[in-house]
Order: sequence, then structure tokens, then C-alpha cells
Amino acid sequence: MNTIVTILNSLKIDATFLVQFALFVVFFNIIAPLLFKKLQEVLDLRESKTTKLESHAHHIYKQAEDLAEQYKGSVEKTHQDSQAIASKKKAEILAKEKEILNGAEEKMSSDYDAKRSTLLKEIAEKRTAIMAEAEKLSNNLVEKLTK
Repeated sequence: MNTIVTILNSLKIDATFLVQFALFVVFFNIIAPLLFKKLQEVLDLRESKTTKLESHAHHIYKQAEDLAEQYKGSVEKTHQDSQAIASKKKAEILAKEKEILNGAEEKMSSDYDAKRSTLLKEIAEKRTAIMAEAEKLSNNLVEKLTK
């Protein structure tokens, strides 16, 4: 016990220390609820403005992601719809062009057949005319050769 008293004397702690300690505990128990209650309110307010808003921010971020997915889906659907409309229009245009081409081909084919038939008639007429004169020409040729 002497060592403890020696240590306390070297630290210049005397008998008033116990009275000061008792007063500190009493004042701490009286003042603590007043001061720490306000401090706790400030800390709770700060927490509600920071960490509790984090969950709200996470919820908002999730909603933003959902809206982005919906937007991407609608853009993709619109793109597919526009591709379908474009391919439909292209098919209609190709069908019209094919119809026009087939009409022109039929016209050209009928013109060709008509001209071919007229030329064949002319050739047949000229052939018959030449064949009709063939006898006369062959006789002339024979006469000229025999002279």
C-alpha cells in the first residue's frame, strides 16, 4: 500500500481527488443527458441525411436502370418494326418493277414475233417469186452456156 501512496504523491494526487472524482461522476450523470442527447440528435440527423439516403439513392438508381432497359427494349422494337416496314416496301417496289419488266418483256416478245412473222412471210413470198422465175432463169442460163 505504501507503494501506491508513493505513486499517488509523486503524481501530486491528494485526498481531494476522490471528492473531485465523485463530483465529476455526479455532474457527468446530470449534464450527459442534456449534452449527449443533443449530440445524439445531431448524429441521428446526419445519419438520416447520409446513410439512410443511400438506400433511397439505390432505389432511384434501380428505377433508372429499369427505365434504361425499357428504353433499350422500345428502341429495339422500333428498329425491328422499321426493318419490317422497309422490307415490306422493298418487296412491294420489287414486285412493281417485276410486273413492269414482265409487261415490257411480253411487249418486246410480241413485237419480235410479229416482225419475225412478217419477215418470214416476205421471205416466203420472195422465195415463191424466185422459184416461179427459177425455170425461166435456168433456161436463160442454159442458153447462155450453150451458145
